[in-house]
Amino acid sequence: MNILLTSTARRIDFVNFFQDALNDANIEGKIITADPEKNAPSLQAGDENYVIPHQTDSNYMETIFEICKKHNVQCLVPLNDWEVPKIATHKESLEEIGVSVFTPDSEIVDKVRDKGKYRELLKSFNVNAPLSYITIEDAEQALENNEVSFPLIVKPRNGSASIGVEIANNLEDMRFAYQHAVQMIKDSPLDDATYKKPEDNIIIQDVIDGDKFSLDIFNDLNGNYLACFIRRQLAMRGGDVDRCTTVNTTELLDIARKMGENLSHTGYLNADVYFDGNNYYVIDINPRFGGGYAFSHVAGANIPAAIIALTNGNKVKEDWLIQTAGIELARHDMIVKIDEQKGQKIS
Repeated sequence: MNILLTSTARRIDFVNFFQDALNDANIEGKIITADPEKNAPSLQAGDENYVIPHQTDSNYMETIFEICKKHNVQCLVPLNDWEVPKIATHKESLEEIGVSVFTPDSEIVDKVRDKGKYRELLKSFNVNAPLSYITIEDAEQALENNEVSFPLIVKPRNGSASIGVEIANNLEDMRFAYQHAVQMIKDSPLDDATYKKPEDNIIIQDVIDGDKFSLDIFNDLNGNYLACFIRRQLAMRGGDVDRCTTVNTTELLDIARKMGENLSHTGYLNADVYFDGNNYYVIDINPRFGGGYAFSHVAGANIPAAIIALTNGNKVKEDWLIQTAGIELARHDMIVKIDEQKGQKIS
């Protein structure tokens, strides 16, 4: 079995997880990495490694198809928010050439990448989201009506990696943050990941102050809920969890199950959930295999093994879907020598 991981960037750990899972299953195959940066550390770790066009490039999907055909890829796992909309759009065509694509369908991707619609989306199955406003005028009116109060958070509706995120403590801050977020969208791949104009792609939200959690929600290829892994965030770095504790809180497990069963997505969703002392609120949903999964893997989960089994039409073992709670975990850096010859281009 050959597995393609796209936008692998620094995630050598993910490459190793999938290599180990193939070996443990006694399955011959290759883990193929692909990233637009020729010096991405992960391109040193795969069995085959490709430098590919950026997802904003018109040749991006053509290159993905060429790699899949060249290596008879049976499984595709995207690791970056920005590429998921394009891969989801071509999911059916990829499946026609024998590739199991572990990303939600386009309809689900569009829903969960628009933070402006979270309250409407999640309310239908009794999951909370913060009060949200799409325009400056709506937010100002809500402030006048005492519906919300400062601080408020201003950010892109389809954001990623904390791009364009600002906290506003007064009207002047809010207006400046709005214009700053618009410019950040124009200057980033976020502008390519939605049909909305940058000015229409901003959300202003009530700030939820309290404990922060990361939820990974995993479904099978038919959208059936399988598992959830929860981590309490202790420290962040560059928009990613740097230190955490694994937890199996009943209320959060219930939220995850509701989301997995009602969204019926394929593969992975990652959600940020904040607790204000009374209620849990879903702040963000990412339709891809999140970097925070590595913590749960160390705590006993094995989703790469489950993905391989699902691709082969085999049964998923229960112990692959369980993490041990109460383990504190932290990231650390490692050094990799870059050999640019390892990152080949598709010809």
